[in-house]
Parts: sequence; C-alpha cells; structure tokens
Amino acid sequence: MHIRPCDEVISVSRTLSRSLAPVVEDLELEQPVAVTAAQIAEIATRHGIRTEPRLIAHRLREAGWLLPTGTRGVWEFAPGAHAGPFGHGDPTTPLRAALDRDPSLDAALCLHTAAWAHSLADRVPAKLDIAVPIGSRLPAGLARQTTAVRFDARLPRTRLKGVPVHAVESIVVHLAAAPSVVRWASVGEWFGELAALADGSNLQAEVDGRPEAVQRRVGYLLSGSRPDLAEPFVPARSAGKVWFGPRARTIRNSAPWLIADTILPFDPTMLPG
Repeated sequence: MHIRPCDEVISVSRTLSRSLAPVVEDLELEQPVAVTAAQIAEIATRHGIRTEPRLIAHRLREAGWLLPTGTRGVWEFAPGAHAGPFGHGDPTTPLRAALDRDPSLDAALCLHTAAWAHSLADRVPAKLDIAVPIGSRLPAGLARQTTAVRFDARLPRTRLKGVPVHAVESIVVHLAAAPSVVRWASVGEWFGELAALADGSNLQAEVDGRPEAVQRRVGYLLSGSRPDLAEPFVPARSAGKVWFGPRARTIRNSAPWLIADTILPFDPTMLPG
C-alpha cells in the first residue's frame, strides 16, 4: 500500500498524520503480524523521525494501525488491506508477540494446539496450549492469554504457523505424562492420525529416562493405532498398576497394560491404525 504524502491520509475509518506515514508504509511492505518497540525505533531512525518509539506506537494505536497483544511493548499490525482496525485473526498472536519481545523465551505450542498446528485437529482451542520447560520463566502476559503448562520436551521443536511447535512424538508423550491437564473430549478425533505420523526412534528419544508409568501410558495410548510402537512398553506380569488420570472411579481396566483408566472418553486399544 502506498501512503499518499498529504496532511491527512485516510483509509476507511483510519487516519494517519503525514509525519507517521513512512512508518506505516514500511510496515505495509514488511507485513509483520506483531511489531515491537525496537522495530518501530528502527523504522523511525531510517526515516529520520525523532519521535519516541512508544509515542509513535501510542499514536498508531489511537489511529487503529496497531492493536494490543497483551504483551507489553508488542502490538499487532492491522494493514490497510483489512479496511479498518482489524487484526489478522491469527490465533498464534499471543505466543508470537511474547517471542518477538523476548526471542530467548523457550515456549512452544503443545497438546491440542500443537495437533492443530500439525493440521491434525480441525479447531484451535479458544486459549492456546503453551508449554514451557519445568523451572523456566513464563511471562505474565502470555500466562493470562493462554493455557500454559510445564513440560520438558526432549525433541527439537518444529516451526509451524510461524511459531515453535512440539514434534508429533512430543505430543504423544506429553499426553501420557500429564493426562489430567489434557482436554480429552476431541483427542480421539485426531489421535489416530497423530500416531500414524510418529517415528519409532523419535518416540524412544522422547520417552527415554521418563518414569515407567509414563512409558506404560504411552504404550496404552498407542496400542490400538500403532501396536508396533506400543510393543516395547508392554509391562511385565509382575508390574504394579498404573493410573491413567486421577485416582477416581475407573472407566476401564486394561489387563495387558495393567492400567486403571479413569479419564479417557475413548478406548485407545480400539482406535484404528
């Protein structure tokens, strides 16, 4: 979009002062989803604009070119093509904004949201599922806008939808490691496809060193859809019982896996491969 050099540039319901037109013009060329104060400062310097970056951001927010993200110092850009102060409708914006503010942040989409990013789940949750390693810091803004959990994924993250996302095998192991934090209602719709994509060596790398209970739950989850991957986790007959979910009324008991399942709305041993 070209910003006309006049005293007032009008785009539907938005106006833009002549002095800030070069900032928006550069943003239109770059088309970022999220914009940081540092990016605004860089653009201002490039065009010889001496106004403080935060004041520029404030004025662009008032005019509807920048929208709040919930993360301090980061805004969503609403381009002219949107014909008004409307965002991109990108559900990953809260994570994208947090990472733009702090690129060292170790956070990734996980669980149901990661399945959506892998194009397995049809719907993205109303609040993103975000995982950060145990003991690491979680920005308050990101915590408010997402469902944040602690999980140490062993495999490298992949990049989908423009943000870090847990690998397929990490999703499987996370489901088994923390069944009580999972929204299981729709997992049965996409778990079979998730399992079909899982690689045996990657799964082993993700599960190695984890408690035997987690490994057994992994096998139980995969027993119907990927018996080849489940087989290494079959317990010895002398093994004790493992709970899948909180210790409550049992939905099903799995004799082969010595598992008391109190939470799953589907029988994983019956999922097709």
